[in-house]
Amino acid sequence: MGRMPATPSKYQTVFRGTLNVLVVLIGLASGVAQLVEIPDRAAQWTLTASFLACLLYFVIRFWQIAFVLKIRQLRTELQEATKALALQRAGHQHYLDAIQRISDREKPLFQETLEVIVTVGDDDDSDRIVEKRVTTPEPLVTHRTMRPIIPTDDDRIARLDEIAFKARRQTTGTITALPLEQTRLLRVWMIFDPAMTTPTEWQVEYRPLGLWRPLRERGWDQLIWEDRLPTASGTPSAFTRFVVTFAFPQNDQPPSVKERQGYGALSEPVQDPSGRWEVIWRDEKPAGRRYVWDLTQAVGGR
Repeated sequence: MGRMPATPSKYQTVFRGTLNVLVVLIGLASGVAQLVEIPDRAAQWTLTASFLACLLYFVIRFWQIAFVLKIRQLRTELQEATKALALQRAGHQHYLDAIQRISDREKPLFQETLEVIVTVGDDDDSDRIVEKRVTTPEPLVTHRTMRPIIPTDDDRIARLDEIAFKARRQTTGTITALPLEQTRLLRVWMIFDPAMTTPTEWQVEYRPLGLWRPLRERGWDQLIWEDRLPTASGTPSAFTRFVVTFAFPQNDQPPSVKERQGYGALSEPVQDPSGRWEVIWRDEKPAGRRYVWDLTQAVGGR
């Protein structure tokens, strides 16, 4: 079967029209010069000027067409790149969700005691968090996911190297920490080598710069902790003991810590010889709760 002739594009039509205009203008200029019997030199100058004007018009039109075509090409490439990025992000999110589901399946396979040491520094650089854990596998634990405590009052992306994240075991073995999400809510995937098969003590330490800046500037702040570690036996938490030690900078006035729902028990503030304060909160029977601690300390009382 024969093929139908291709329909010329809009840009081909414009190009042909421009070329036709150029030919017509040169022909008209030549005919007028002959009709009015313009002297040869003047006619040459007239034809030259007409030719140059037409050539300039042709160049401008050609550049305009090329520019429009380039814009069209870039727009198409941008749309394709946007689609590819969206597909890549979707695939990356599926990868993260799959790891989280795998990690969730191991939560019923252990019990754990947790002690968190929260250090309110004298400045942004000295804020510090230490999480000490003793994990009892039932029967083994190969990996975990966790979210470090970091500032969430801006949209700045948090990265492991920025908070100097370190993880180590007290016994033989290593912990490899890999970032799953580097956002306002940083998430870390930790792989234990070899896998835990007996009660194991391990800890993570990091420096969330500026975490307690609001407390230093306005005298109050809060800390939220979600306990969502269900066990195979049906108990609402894998924690068998949960302790948080709040360490405050030197101040003439004692700080205050209060769990908003009244969970757990608090010690009275104690001041050490250097003038720093310490408050210990503990819950000996964690039950899968959401804890919210309100912290206050006088500003400029050092």
